[in-house]
Amino acid sequence: VLVDSTVDPSTLCPYCDEPLPPSPTPHLQSLLAAAKRKSYPEPRPGNPRGLKAPLPTFITICQRHQFEALEMPKAKKRGWPTSIDFSKLRTRVEKLAPRLRDLVTGQRGREESMFWNHVVKEVRAMGSRAVVGVKGQFDSFSKTQPGYYGELGSMVIHQTIYNLFPPSSFDADSISPLTPTEFIQRILVPEAALALIMEDMGFDREHAAITMRESAAYGVAMFPDTGDG
Repeated sequence: VLVDSTVDPSTLCPYCDEPLPPSPTPHLQSLLAAAKRKSYPEPRPGNPRGLKAPLPTFITICQRHQFEALEMPKAKKRGWPTSIDFSKLRTRVEKLAPRLRDLVTGQRGREESMFWNHVVKEVRAMGSRAVVGVKGQFDSFSKTQPGYYGELGSMVIHQTIYNLFPPSSFDADSISPLTPTEFIQRILVPEAALALIMEDMGFDREHAAITMRESAAYGVAMFPDTGDG
């Protein structure tokens, strides 16, 4: 294989030689920088800037640049964000406190919550033990993901709500069979995410719920919780 003189080697993945996205995200750039520190040069006919490293060092890079090249354009077409200002997310969630407080106290609003209604329906069908058991929590996981806000968004939303409504402040009887921690994770976090998506997209609850469900896998890949802070 001869070098294609029309291809700039800097636009190729140094590991698999496939084209990199035209505008790599900061996450991809950080993955590349970290991997390069564990690699050594291996120029190849098709990529004079090729690098060599153990597979575990670069496999996530190739998965990521394929995602950015193939899935991000699809997300853009659907209006899903490719960047989110997470520094403003805490304040946005805090502004939802009155609505979330209604759900916590049970004074009003729970009958409108599809997430609470789902728990009630499950209790009637399977019993409270099944709903709060490991399988019940696993089954509810996909239904309560915050859509395109991803793992990073989930972490910020969860921590903000936890600070607004500490578990010790709940009336345990009013949220039974869920514990305060389960109520936060299974009711308040997805309700907050739903409200955020409604604000972002100008959707009603029904269409926002569809977007939240359909964009969940994209969100996990696009905005992972890397543990950087």
